[in-house]
Amino acid sequence: MKSETMRLVERACANYGDGHCLILDRPCVYQNDTTNLRRCSYFEEAVLPENPTLEAKYHGARGQVDNKPRCEHCGDPFERKSNRQKYCVECAVEIRKQKQRKYNREYRTKRAL
Repeated sequence: MKSETMRLVERACANYGDGHCLILDRPCVYQNDTTNLRRCSYFEEAVLPENPTLEAKYHGARGQVDNKPRCEHCGDPFERKSNRQKYCVECAVEIRKQKQRKYNREYRTKRAL
C-alpha cells in the first residue's frame, strides 16, 4: 500500500521516474516511508504546497509546526527576506556585532606588530 506522500510524488514530482530520482540517480527518498529523516528540498518546496492537508501532516510528522526556515542561532522560525538569510532579525544584529568585534580585534593585533 502506497503512502499519500508517495502517490503525490508519482503524480506531481518532475524529478521522479520509474521509482528513481532523476537528479540524484538513486531510489526516491520517499519510496521507503519507514524513516522520517530523509528529505527532498524540491518536493518540499515545489510539489508539497499543492496539497495543504498533506503538507501539514508531513511537517507535523517531522516535528515542524510550519514550513518556515529556522534561525541557525536560536532555532526560532522566521520570515526570510532573501534566500541566503540564515538568522532571524534579532539574532542577525547580535551575530553582526560579534563578527565586527572579532574583525576589529584581529585588525588591532595586526597593526600593533
